[in-house]
Amino acid sequence: MKSPTAQMPNVVCNYMDRLFLLILLFILQTACLDKTQSSNVDTTVAKQTDTTTQAQIEINTDSTVTLFGDNSYKLTLHIFDTTNDYDAERNNAVLTFSRLSGNQKKIFFRDSMFCMYPDIDFQDFNNDKVKDVLVFFYTGARANPTYHLYLTDPKNHDLIRVKGFEELPNPGLDTTNNIITSIALSGTNYYSFYRIDKKNKLINLEHSFEENPSDSTQYEKAIRQILKKNE
Repeated sequence: MKSPTAQMPNVVCNYMDRLFLLILLFILQTACLDKTQSSNVDTTVAKQTDTTTQAQIEINTDSTVTLFGDNSYKLTLHIFDTTNDYDAERNNAVLTFSRLSGNQKKIFFRDSMFCMYPDIDFQDFNNDKVKDVLVFFYTGARANPTYHLYLTDPKNHDLIRVKGFEELPNPGLDTTNNIITSIALSGTNYYSFYRIDKKNKLINLEHSFEENPSDSTQYEKAIRQILKKNE
């Protein structure tokens, strides 16, 4: 018969083995629990972030305005390609002009275009005292915003697109002389002059010039020459 002292090493070894296994099991369970909780939290946050981002995209890519003071006439700008912010050669938006009468919706036109961001504004450019529709087109590194222009015809409830207007940076109408001035801002500013004729065409009035800071009469001279030529 073995003495108690002789059995002690085996008891100690068995106890240490069980203790080690219990500690190891506890560590593994804790690690699994932490991983599960971490995974759940990250997934929830990710889903919330995705939802928020999607909501922001929906808000920031559509713009709708009412026309002719009649709530049934709507102009809606929708940017369908939010990844294209700078390639003006590739259309990323659709402009829809429509009317809702009862349960029926009539589409007058859908124009594909490039639009850097969804902004619709109103300003008269054919000097008929009626504000026309400006849809933001593009701006470069300098402050040179350009716009798509649609003339407003309240009598016939119509919109007429002016081709080529989107090429004019910083356009503004001189209502006294019915001249559209376009200013391209760069190292030296470049002035050019236009008018929209009775056929709703954009006409180049010529007499453009590059600004000379030492000559403050350039603009007035150009306007006088244009008016004289178009008397």
